[in-house]
Amino acid sequence: MRRRTFLRTGLLCGALGWPASAWAYGYTREADPLLKSFQAAIKAARAEQPAAVREQVSRVRWQLDELRTKEDLAVDFRRPFAEAHTDPFREEQVIAAWVNLVYLALLQKLHWNLAEKLAIYHKAKARLDAAWSYYELALAGNVRRDDAARRKRDPKAPSRHEDLVEQFAVARKALGSPGLFGAGKRAPDPAAFRAAALRIAGHLKAVFPRFVRPGKRKSD
Repeated sequence: MRRRTFLRTGLLCGALGWPASAWAYGYTREADPLLKSFQAAIKAARAEQPAAVREQVSRVRWQLDELRTKEDLAVDFRRPFAEAHTDPFREEQVIAAWVNLVYLALLQKLHWNLAEKLAIYHKAKARLDAAWSYYELALAGNVRRDDAARRKRDPKAPSRHEDLVEQFAVARKALGSPGLFGAGKRAPDPAAFRAAALRIAGHLKAVFPRFVRPGKRKSD
């Protein structure tokens, strides 16, 4: 049996300058193009089908291009992502690259909400829903395993997963509410959203310290 020592996913197993990401915010989980490619790539990687994995690589170039712009996260993940798919084919390396990409996309959703200060409720909510889906499907499994490992060393260690769930809920509340025909309208709270987003990013950085991320130097 081949060893799988690195990443196991939780898979079934904005508008400064108005880039494309600022408009493509209304996907359902089933229709989200990044998640569709992610799921297909992970399935193909586990089945040792390099050609099928690389087919999905071509389908996410738009995401890689968005991430590297200065208005976005200014992270050029194109080269490390491509290198992960070179021969010889290594399942763990491929899966790690795809999870890293979804991690960056999650941060991207939070970034655009912060940049726009939650000005448009439905857009902000769709982005946050997408970020939660990215966490749940690609990252949560490893966070839970990290919790279990830390609690073996210290039974009182707090759960990062539980706090992440709580922070997503805090971020959701911070979006405010448009109300119904004006009734029950509640203003957004950008400061509370920022605090929750920073906690989310902090937990993920702790669990995935080797991931490419905004501001990370090669020597980090």
